[in-house]
Amino acid sequence: MKYKVGDLIKIVKSSGSGECYEIAGLVIKKYMSIPKIILNNPGENRRWLAEEGIKTCIVYDILYMGIIEEAILPEWIERW
Repeated sequence: MKYKVGDLIKIVKSSGSGECYEIAGLVIKKYMSIPKIILNNPGENRRWLAEEGIKTCIVYDILYMGIIEEAILPEWIERW
């Protein structure tokens, strides 16, 4: 188990630099689903995931800056 509910995490920046944002988040749920990359457009999200070869996997919901972010891949977060 990579992360568990209650873990403090930080979000990895998408720049590829390996850097993380400085504000902590909190894992609030762990489950099997497809990641949500393209919000508010499920069809486009499924298309993009298919092109990248990403299928159902373990994802996390996190509380970050007062907002619940859903279906986050573990590669996008690190332990605080």
